Amino acid sequence: MKITPGLYRAITTVALPLASLYLMWRSRRQPAYRDYWDERFAWGTYPLRTQRPRVWIHAVSVGETNAAKPLLEAMLSAWPECDVILTHMTPTGREAGKKLVRMAPERIHQCYLPYDAPYAVEKFARQTRPTLGVIMETEVWPNLMSEMKRRQIPVVLANARESEKSRAQAARFMDIMAPAFSSFSAVLAQSDEDKERLESLGAVDVQVTGSVKFDIRPDLSQVATAKALAAKLTRPVVLIASTREGEEAMFAEAFKTHADLLRKAHVVIVPRHPERFDRVEALLQESGLKVVRRSRLAAPEELPEGTDVILGDSMGEMSFYCALASVTIMGGSFAPCGSQNVIEPAMAGSPVVVGPSTFNFERIIREGIAAGGMVQVKDAAEALDVVEKWLADPGERDRAGVAAADFARRCAGATGRMMAVLEKLWTYARKNESRMY
Repeated sequence: MKITPGLYRAITTVALPLASLYLMWRSRRQPAYRDYWDERFAWGTYPLRTQRPRVWIHAVSVGETNAAKPLLEAMLSAWPECDVILTHMTPTGREAGKKLVRMAPERIHQCYLPYDAPYAVEKFARQTRPTLGVIMETEVWPNLMSEMKRRQIPVVLANARESEKSRAQAARFMDIMAPAFSSFSAVLAQSDEDKERLESLGAVDVQVTGSVKFDIRPDLSQVATAKALAAKLTRPVVLIASTREGEEAMFAEAFKTHADLLRKAHVVIVPRHPERFDRVEALLQESGLKVVRRSRLAAPEELPEGTDVILGDSMGEMSFYCALASVTIMGGSFAPCGSQNVIEPAMAGSPVVVGPSTFNFERIIREGIAAGGMVQVKDAAEALDVVEKWLADPGERDRAGVAAADFARRCAGATGRMMAVLEKLWTYARKNESRMY
């Protein structure tokens, strides 16, 4: 069925009450989905502390929120006259955003972005009154963009990426997606491939500025803790990071033919989503592995005898895990999820092994492989083969780690390129604020 902008507005208006059923369903495993419904449905008001000009930054979940940090730091420094509205769609994104709020609590206001129903986005825009909007990476909502365009509020899609899978899905609804993409005042793409896909969906003024994730600095206190712990350990650490549904079972099966690896190294598995911690622990135990949760270790170096796997059941500690890792296997790339963030372990000097599904980081992984800091494999068993080879040859492992870190350093600088574009739009928007409301 062809969905026109008018039909989409009608559907989102009528269907909005059904979103409450979705939230209740999600809250069975994540109780935080029961909170802040007044923000999600725009039932209440959006309290603002000052009448200063505002930048609105939307970061849907954890990855986008972390990516927003370098830009947010640059904006707060460059525009001391501005406040910031930081919005999310997931509880984990909101939780990650609390760290950003602590950077300038008197200037940053945090809330959920309402669902994309006409009355909700109109109320959000009217009450928050942003001077400039910045949407991180991929979140494009037709009604929201229509409202921002109607109010002449410039909005930028920053650190933009568009996989071929996402492009094909959006292309099925060009009557509503093309106007949304064309409403951006600027689109700052991560790569030439992203630029081409975004332009095919209607985006204009697309510039390639690289990935701002290369500019994210690790948490130095976590790095120091990891280095101190590594000095006490007698075995290297193999990190299986940000695993998605089904991947832990793949590695549990693969360890049956790589049992020696469990004696040669400390294996740390960190699930991507906290609501899965209990289920992952049960699955690994049912597979015959002895599991210890990080949260239950009084001292991480004092592991119980016979421990096979440490379950990383803590949020916001990826800097610690990556700095601790001798080798990293990246989750999200063995399930069909397109991979999680390979940049963070590379920056820490950990060589990275990825599986077959890499569409979220396609160019970065391709270039990381060419640089010698990453390796792609077909399945979990082959990933453990690579790890065993690196552990057997520390010199080669160290060379791959140095190559990964050098690659990450060469790719830095996207924040400055993005700010050059945002500065022009901010200056223009400040001069024309009276026409927005």
